[in-house]
Amino acid sequence: MGLSSVSIIIPNYNGEEILATNLGFVRRAAASYSAPVETIVVDDASKDGSIALIEKQFPEIRIVTHGTNRGFSEAVHSGVDAARYPIIVLLNSDVRPDSRFLAPLIGWFSRGDTFAVSPLICDPQGNPQRVSWNTPGIIRGEIRNQDWDIERARQLAAGGRPLKSLYASGGSAAIRKDMFIRLGGFLPLYQPFYYEDRDLATRAYQRGWQTYFEPRSRVVHDHHGTIHRFFAGRKIKIVSRRNRFFYLWLHLSRRHLARRHAPWILLRLFTRLLKLDTIYPAALLRALAGMGDVIRLKRELVRQGGFKPLEKIIEDIRGT
Repeated sequence: MGLSSVSIIIPNYNGEEILATNLGFVRRAAASYSAPVETIVVDDASKDGSIALIEKQFPEIRIVTHGTNRGFSEAVHSGVDAARYPIIVLLNSDVRPDSRFLAPLIGWFSRGDTFAVSPLICDPQGNPQRVSWNTPGIIRGEIRNQDWDIERARQLAAGGRPLKSLYASGGSAAIRKDMFIRLGGFLPLYQPFYYEDRDLATRAYQRGWQTYFEPRSRVVHDHHGTIHRFFAGRKIKIVSRRNRFFYLWLHLSRRHLARRHAPWILLRLFTRLLKLDTIYPAALLRALAGMGDVIRLKRELVRQGGFKPLEKIIEDIRGT
């Protein structure tokens, strides 16, 4: 079966300096792929010279513009709306793909159950990052990523073994467009950032759609993207912690929440207050303020049928 055509979607906000370098890597990757590729940059109301740079140096790239800054999720949604092809590849502006990273990813979409595929994500020194392939567990009421062996993963992949995951980073994932749309894309619950991509793959799994890890495909993530450049560290930590609460409350069973998650919340709250750490309490208060939205969404997921609690999903993935 031939490879599918691909739409690469890159959200951008004031990323002129990053784009000047990284779009060259994207261009080479598109040229090395044996099926049609389009690249779309969604400019989220930048105030720098991002658009002028693209128009001058990368005229083949399509530009979608927002009149006001709407955030990562909405930038992705605008890119998906504009995409012509059945497979979308989400790339952060600070991600540099290898020239031949597309074909190994897209090959998995010959399987009808494939929702998303994640490449091997490395730091600028070439060290693999654990975010590439999540083997999650529930420990002390929290979702934790377990240690993994990249060489073992490569051996399994070379032998044709599917490496299932519960997460493909929104900064470097290949996704089947029609499934993304049927899921409703990223939930606004998680705005402005973090956990929307983990939630998306979890909702896909509940429909029988799989996320895979493909270590033969490689990108470098430089971590100079919009979030860390334009948001204070304290705010990032609070939003991330709040959204982890949202994710767990939405996807864990009520039984697990009551017996294993809630007691640990109380213990952690007590210990954080003793240490004068205000981030955890602030995140918890913000999460509790959004509890009504979580309850509504959980009811909708159950009503749609096929809802499987997160702890059971993790058992499935770890057993394969």
